[in-house]
Amino acid sequence: MQAQEGDGVHFSFEPGAKYRVIEKFNLSQYKNGRYSGHVYRENRGIYESQDSGDGLYRISGRVYELEETAKDGFKVAAALRNQNDTSFTSSDRGFMLVSGTDWPRLRSFPSFPEEAVFPGDKWEAGLEMIVSSPDGNNKAVLPLYCEYTFKGSDVWEGRPVYVIEAQYAARYRQGRSREADSFLKNLTGKHVLALLIDQETREFLLMKDIMEEEYLYTDGSSLREKGFLLTFYKGIELLDRKGLTRKVEESLSESLKKTYEERGEDLKEQISLVEKEEGLALNLNNLHFKPDQAVLLSWDVPLLDTLADILKSVTDRTFLVKGHTADVGTMASQIDLSQLRAKTIVDELSSRGIDADRFLYSGVGGLEPLGDNNTDEGRKKNRRVEILILED
Repeated sequence: MQAQEGDGVHFSFEPGAKYRVIEKFNLSQYKNGRYSGHVYRENRGIYESQDSGDGLYRISGRVYELEETAKDGFKVAAALRNQNDTSFTSSDRGFMLVSGTDWPRLRSFPSFPEEAVFPGDKWEAGLEMIVSSPDGNNKAVLPLYCEYTFKGSDVWEGRPVYVIEAQYAARYRQGRSREADSFLKNLTGKHVLALLIDQETREFLLMKDIMEEEYLYTDGSSLREKGFLLTFYKGIELLDRKGLTRKVEESLSESLKKTYEERGEDLKEQISLVEKEEGLALNLNNLHFKPDQAVLLSWDVPLLDTLADILKSVTDRTFLVKGHTADVGTMASQIDLSQLRAKTIVDELSSRGIDADRFLYSGVGGLEPLGDNNTDEGRKKNRRVEILILED
């Protein structure tokens, strides 16, 4: 996001090569007219952009949807509920061309005028919002309209910022969209937003959305949510993958090679490093859990101590811990066990001094095998835990 001064301020969308967007929802929720509790949701998106010329950018990314991310005011590791890949084209005015109904959740927002603006100036633009059925299986794109006001300058956390206020109403009545009509009868709501842009760096920093929405679905159920959404934007410094790989290998060898040799095991067979699109993966190939449980044996304490020291040295990155099992038993039991084992590793590492909210975790059961599940050796390869140092 950029802003240029002169005769007024000229706002435009100019993404960096790589950036992240974090959405944090803090909402009171009412289901079928009754208060059902407070909801904390979080989405973390990692995006790459390519300048296509003529003020257009081709953007691709991955969005991680997380389970509840706060408990009694304390930071906790977040279970991964879903992940979605997305790609779209955006203009330097903020207008988007997107196919599908997944991400981004808001499209062509914010949007900026061609001309420079002064404090008090207003402009209007369209946007699109994604709505979902109660079970999340059906989605639709709703066209809406937004009014913007340039409020001028302010200070946020000691930084001089430009402030833009935006307001839009969420409205829908059955009969306006075939896709939405399949699950949505009526929608009413209001969003009042403040957008903060750093005056010195010209970066888009934060968006605060004070919101209220009420859905009436075709199955007779209703949902009302009221609260606020904070959206944070930050450029990403690219991960030095080769340098980090070398550093991790040296640390593992220095701390663990002798231990594994005394056990008659090859360290490289127990822990392997793989560069992936998302970042650097550490595959822990032979952790010692109790059979069919998520209880880790003391055998692996030296490994966990070393891993914690390694991860502490990696600043400003998120760690995704994925549990894997062999394809034995039901798929549901595989997923449950693999997620519990991933959570065990997260708990062990965070107990060694790493902030819990730097961790995401998920269980994929036997869906991503490395070996042949028809052999003992293959099943052994598939029982593993993977720690991804994300390039976020």
